[in-house]
Amino acid sequence: MLSSILIFAPNWIGDAVMATPLFRVIKKRYPHIPLNVIAKKSICELLDGLEYIDELIPLSDSSIQQVLCALKLRNRHYSAVIILPHSFRSAFLSFITGASLRIGYDCNSRSFLLTHPVPFPKDGAGNRKIQYMTYEYLKLCEELEVFPDSQSLELVVSEKDENEWKEELEEQKIKRPVVGIAPGASFGPSKRWDTERFAQLANELNEKYDAATILITGPNEGDIREQFLKYSSVKVIDPFTKSHSISRLKAVIKNLDLLICNDSGPRHIAVAFGVPVVCIMGPTKPEYTDSPWERGFIIRVPVDCGPCQLPECPTDHRCMNLITPQMVLEHVDKILNKSHA
Repeated sequence: MLSSILIFAPNWIGDAVMATPLFRVIKKRYPHIPLNVIAKKSICELLDGLEYIDELIPLSDSSIQQVLCALKLRNRHYSAVIILPHSFRSAFLSFITGASLRIGYDCNSRSFLLTHPVPFPKDGAGNRKIQYMTYEYLKLCEELEVFPDSQSLELVVSEKDENEWKEELEEQKIKRPVVGIAPGASFGPSKRWDTERFAQLANELNEKYDAATILITGPNEGDIREQFLKYSSVKVIDPFTKSHSISRLKAVIKNLDLLICNDSGPRHIAVAFGVPVVCIMGPTKPEYTDSPWERGFIIRVPVDCGPCQLPECPTDHRCMNLITPQMVLEHVDKILNKSHA
């Protein structure tokens, strides 16, 4: 009989957002059982506020500290651990916790660490089925007799963070539409559309719609930020001058009229808040992130060498270079014309 559940959350922001339906359905199925989530500090901040998570346990970047943390968790006597990352390390840490049930996908030579190694779903040809990551995560729930609820991704912004951001917009007298542009992608440069083209879009949207541009970049993307500002001829609002936190990022994205981005974390945050998205996608397989709840458009150009799933392009980056600003603008028009008709 289950008495407590621990979930190892994904390490990437987008993947962690796509895991939120799993947290929700487990809590609905077992409302009286403590549900704890262990994750990197940034992911804990991302998931903060979700009422169905009883405790968020931050996991250090240090391997030694991770092992010590897992050893401490043995004292909690978890009856079940669900491991969402596919890594050997996450399965090893779950083994150290001593949980009676350890559920995760059978990959990366880690099946001996799991009590329930789950095979990946197969397609008609017997290969691993490529599907939306939310569905792949939910498949693991079946081991605990938990099933999907058909509800969307979910995140929460604190009232304090949201009010502070809205006050800043009012102080700067920012008018609608407010368009967020996120030219980065942590996975690698292959996912990034040309920054100069993003800046060109901002210029055209300001001229056509008098749109305000909110530049969304990560703490390690200073070079991308500077390049964007170099080519932009309009006022650009940097929301992270005071605080570069995930909490601020959630507040900013929630209050956009549109997000234009690569296939990166901000895209999935926007889906969770119901914000329309125009996603520029190149080397990644769209099936992994193609959400039934996403409002907007995915722009891709099929190429003979893709989707390669590589962080860096070994050739000419044609999958992204063939996407023009005009192609993106046509899809943006469909959203902004409709919302501001």
